[in-house]
Amino acid sequence: MNLHALRIFTNVAKLGSITEAANLLLISQPAVTAQVRKLEQEIGVKLITGKGRGIQLTTEGKFLFEQGLRLFHLEEQIDEKFKTFLEKKQQVQIASNYIAMNYILPPIIAGYKLENPDVDVNVSLGIVPSVERRLLNYESDCGFVVQSNIGHEDLHFEKILDVPFWFVVHPSHPLANKEVTIFDLSEHDFIYRERGSSTRDLLEAIFYTHNCPLPKLGLQMQGLPESIKVVEAGFGMLLAPSCSVIEALAQGRLRRVFVEQAEVNQSLFICTRKMDENEHPFVNYFKENLFKSENTVDT
Repeated sequence: MNLHALRIFTNVAKLGSITEAANLLLISQPAVTAQVRKLEQEIGVKLITGKGRGIQLTTEGKFLFEQGLRLFHLEEQIDEKFKTFLEKKQQVQIASNYIAMNYILPPIIAGYKLENPDVDVNVSLGIVPSVERRLLNYESDCGFVVQSNIGHEDLHFEKILDVPFWFVVHPSHPLANKEVTIFDLSEHDFIYRERGSSTRDLLEAIFYTHNCPLPKLGLQMQGLPESIKVVEAGFGMLLAPSCSVIEALAQGRLRRVFVEQAEVNQSLFICTRKMDENEHPFVNYFKENLFKSENTVDT
């Protein structure tokens, strides 16, 4: 495949305009159009169609655009990697969910840095889709996610441990410290996490599994700490990982709601790209030192 034509097509698709792509690439509009047509002829499919003053991608065009983005992201990462080789500087890029970043990774990263002081460690926070996207785009070397279903087919997921999840409320809540059925929860206001959050997926899966109506959406919050603070302030019920609320429970700011036949756990996975031949040294270090950490989530 002609990579020059693919690069031009990728810019056209990203900008949604042949004119804007031509201006960005400092070439003429006819030259851009010719390269896109040449690419279509080479692979034998239609990639774009006209839409007003812009363009619209075909199904094949959307696929090629996504693959082109990944390819050129990889090219950028290769360039960056060789810069670090020349500078004699190594890096590790980690994409993580909130649980791993706050309760599992800190002591392991600290130990790794103490043993490898010349290695730059960068950690980005995100929900499952963004962690997967960073890995697929070669923006991260490894990722950490909590989810009930294995994700993208081009990524390898290795289970690390199970994380308990608890229903929690304010001490004044009528269900505080009580044992109830899953159906008793449906009539109460819940704090829902944002779409794409593994915790929201887990909450919905619990109720669907028991053939029970979803609880009332009292409030939707982006972020676990923010959600916990709302419940501590006296509103709603929340499903949260035990490690995030155990201190508030001990101090009396929250109370648990015990649900019959609904012991809830989610698996924490470390994810890497399937096509990578060798594991990053940090991944090996993480596996060797995970259960040596005092802060590891109890299983």
